Amino acid sequence: MLSIWEKNSFINYDFIIIGSGILGLSTACEIKETNPSRRVLVLEKGIFPSGASTKNAGFACFGSLTEILSDFERIGEDERTGEKKI
Repeated sequence: MLSIWEKNSFINYDFIIIGSGILGLSTACEIKETNPSRRVLVLEKGIFPSGASTKNAGFACFGSLTEILSDFERIGEDERTGEKKI
């Protein structure tokens, strides 16, 4: 038998997100911003996130300036950015 606290805290969610790193929290925020009435639960295995978000200091890495310039020279700016010039 579940207590009222357990029923309110652990069941009846619209979305359950595993991981509270950059992707997990941004997904939860997006869901709540677009659907405020939806119930979202974010689960993390430890006190703090310890997955991929912590391996890159919490930043989304897009490459160094020299890597980006090398890509432009090798494949062109249009291909790298996915944009088409008119």
